Amino acid sequence: MNYKEALDYIYSFTDYERGGKYTRDRNENIQREAELLRLLGNPHEQYSSTLIAGTKGKGSTAAYIERILREANLRTGLYTQPDLHTFRERSQVNGQLISEAEVGELIADIRPAVEQIQASGRFGPFITYEIGTALALLYFYRQHVQHAVLEVGLGGRLDATNVTHPLVSVITSISYDHMNILGDTLAKIATEKAGIIKENGIIVTSAQAPEALLAIATIAKQRNARMVRIGPFDHDPAQAEVESGQLPAVRYHYQPEAQNAGGQHFSISTPDHHYAHLETPLIGLHQLENATVALATLEELRKKGIAWDEAALRRGMVHVHWPARIQIVGRNPTLIVDGAHNNDSLEKLLATLRSTFSPRRLILVLGVNKDKDLFHMIKSLATIDSVVLTQANNPRATSTAELEKLFAEYASAVHVYSSQDSGQALDQAVKLAERDDLVCATGSLYLAGEALRWAAAHGDTTAASEIEGVDH
Repeated sequence: MNYKEALDYIYSFTDYERGGKYTRDRNENIQREAELLRLLGNPHEQYSSTLIAGTKGKGSTAAYIERILREANLRTGLYTQPDLHTFRERSQVNGQLISEAEVGELIADIRPAVEQIQASGRFGPFITYEIGTALALLYFYRQHVQHAVLEVGLGGRLDATNVTHPLVSVITSISYDHMNILGDTLAKIATEKAGIIKENGIIVTSAQAPEALLAIATIAKQRNARMVRIGPFDHDPAQAEVESGQLPAVRYHYQPEAQNAGGQHFSISTPDHHYAHLETPLIGLHQLENATVALATLEELRKKGIAWDEAALRRGMVHVHWPARIQIVGRNPTLIVDGAHNNDSLEKLLATLRSTFSPRRLILVLGVNKDKDLFHMIKSLATIDSVVLTQANNPRATSTAELEKLFAEYASAVHVYSSQDSGQALDQAVKLAERDDLVCATGSLYLAGEALRWAAAHGDTTAASEIEGVDH
């Protein structure tokens, strides 16, 4: 089977990333995935893993952990989604994308097992994500991976990745997203994500809202799991719950030292050590939070026999790369691409852009998916100067007409322009900007991918070097 045939097969199933509706019982997800992996020989049981859920920061945290373990000379697997340019980005070994030939070979081996399960009539139909998850887990086994870092696709409790048996489970920051599926409160959302906690396991979390933390703690207690919290050095929003004995205290603290457009210096205090003058190229306080989650996870992994040292930690922090996270792709004016796609991440993005770059004017190229909290996202943009509205080439994209209405009602002081084509929208934003302004393309990872391809075509060598093919 060649690569195109393999992709056609993968996308022949319902794909929620491209607009498929959740119309069936999600409880079948794990049962169906477990049966598929059983027929494939349970490849995921042949190597250790870390499983990461959360609303924001999953990918960056996974990237930190994978890079540090790679610097410690472990053979690593990394499974993330969605991709920016090509399906191959989702499955990586030692930082290298799976090849087109390997995708074809794996799907040729997986397909008979899928057809056997479907013919049995025991479960509902597979979805694209489940096929991709099985592909990654089988690929890592065949590539002799020692430790795989796995990102949950949606929620956690019923996600296909939850068939695995991670040494450590991780929940990054929690905010409002996918509320039609996960629930309309932080407690409900956190409960779904806490479904990845294993019996007698370990859960590392950077969740800050007390109601989310209490939900995680409830599941951890039910499963006799140990909860490890991380947070900033100067405050704990859940201090009252700590003092009342409902939550454990924060044990890992991060503190910024310096930040500029090239990255950050920071320190992390752990129960046993103080790591001073760490460096990362990833920008924003939220990336220090993600780095600290990664370190806490790594310390727990070391107790389980996954060896690394401080030199590997420092090299991994310095060399980590995660595209479309405040990624600079142009100068004069500064042009940035970021995958922020809910209100919380958008607010953090704006704060970071203003504090780090101090632009004279902030101009956004904005494209958002229909299933997001558009009302609050648009309201949070009321203080920017201008926006060029667009829509990514994805069925879930909100129309520019709908976005125009929302800006007129909730952010009327913003100068609004529109172009349905994202490339033309970027061209227009750059023409509007002067040297001291900042242009940022954001609102969804799908738009971020298109913006990076636009930047590559306009001479950004870093963006160009990261694009190893385009499937969509």
